[in-house]
Amino acid sequence: MKKIVLLSAMLFFSGSLLTAQSQKKAWTLEECIEYAMENNIGVKRYELAKENQEITVETTRFSRLPDLSANVGQTFYFGRTPDRDGVYQDQTGSNSSLGINTSVNLFSGFQVTNQIKADKLELQAAVEDLNRAREDLSLAVTGYYLQVLLSRELYEIALDQLELNKKQVEQTRLLVEAGKSSESDLYDAKSSLAQQEMQVTESANNFQLALLDLTQTMNLPDVENFDVALPDVSDMISREAAGLVMPAQAYHVSLLQRPAIKAAEYRLEGSEMSLKAAKGAYYPSLRLGAGYSNSYYYNYSLAAGMSNASLADQLAQNSAQSIGLSLSVPLFNKMATRNRVRSARLNIENQELLLSQAKQDLYKEVQQAYYNAVAAHEKYKSSETAVEAASLAYEFEEQKYEAGRSNIYTFDQVRLRLSAARSETAQAKYNFLFRSRILAFYNGVSLF
Repeated sequence: MKKIVLLSAMLFFSGSLLTAQSQKKAWTLEECIEYAMENNIGVKRYELAKENQEITVETTRFSRLPDLSANVGQTFYFGRTPDRDGVYQDQTGSNSSLGINTSVNLFSGFQVTNQIKADKLELQAAVEDLNRAREDLSLAVTGYYLQVLLSRELYEIALDQLELNKKQVEQTRLLVEAGKSSESDLYDAKSSLAQQEMQVTESANNFQLALLDLTQTMNLPDVENFDVALPDVSDMISREAAGLVMPAQAYHVSLLQRPAIKAAEYRLEGSEMSLKAAKGAYYPSLRLGAGYSNSYYYNYSLAAGMSNASLADQLAQNSAQSIGLSLSVPLFNKMATRNRVRSARLNIENQELLLSQAKQDLYKEVQQAYYNAVAAHEKYKSSETAVEAASLAYEFEEQKYEAGRSNIYTFDQVRLRLSAARSETAQAKYNFLFRSRILAFYNGVSLF
């Protein structure tokens, strides 16, 4: 009795699930992707990485500006110390000093220029990394979105099968009353009904889990009021089947558009600029410098009748200005420059390999997307044929069972085959939609 009550409660919950879902906000695929773009933590981290690289570019660009520094000092003298004329004598005094200096790099082998170019290229690569993260997220959201649609359809199939089970129980009861079937057949029909009720509950739970996976990917906290809009799947199937493109075409488009390829190309160019910057350390560097200094000296040990010069007089007398050029010629720096150049060359070779690997991976992905889409479409067409055959078999077996010319076991097996065929068709349908969307995506078509 407890089991019957529990199953009835679970069935009531699952039966009201679709009604409750219809009262919630229905999100389209485009809305899901847009929300995920704005709230996904992984994408936000790539945005921060891009902003950080922007700061790096700005820092390198500002290194061309002159530097400016000021200094202030206060010194106290005790015992035998030099006076303001440089003569050593026993005295107690103090010296206040201030200065300001500036210098600017006039030439350093174009290191700064080439480093700015390298940093800008790395910034472009960071932008493409962000675009790739957004693409990956879009594909993930699309996959979870289609999984929700699949789970919903499987749930509806389970509900339909439940109605068939109920009808089967009623048919069996009438046959038992008419003496055309045994009491055990009715027990078997009720047992099958209980199993289908469990299947409905499991399908409802899978539907809720699919919604949860999608909302978690979107980083949407309010899963209770979330639902997805139901697109015209038949129209989508027709459009996707007619829009399948060959791998060569999709690969050619992807080479020009995929962020992973662009990022690898930018990093290769950036490594070449880094090599030029490293070679710049072989050249002499020229700097222009200028400065101003002043001081005030006070002697606490002056003889009677003597006094320290006033602050104004000392500032006028002690001021000093300077300007000059500094040329630095690198002769030997313990092979540091040579090794940096060698490392830069190795980095170029590594970036070339990474670009080649990215192109190879892209070609494999496009090929797999094409053949997966074709296979999924063929499976979907076959599964549709299987559903038609299973439906006809069910109708024929139902007529035989109602006439008392079939038994409960055969009838139940036919019903189960129909349920399995419908489930496989649903899975094949959404698998084809996902595979074909990936192929179209590689061909430059939007996911929504």
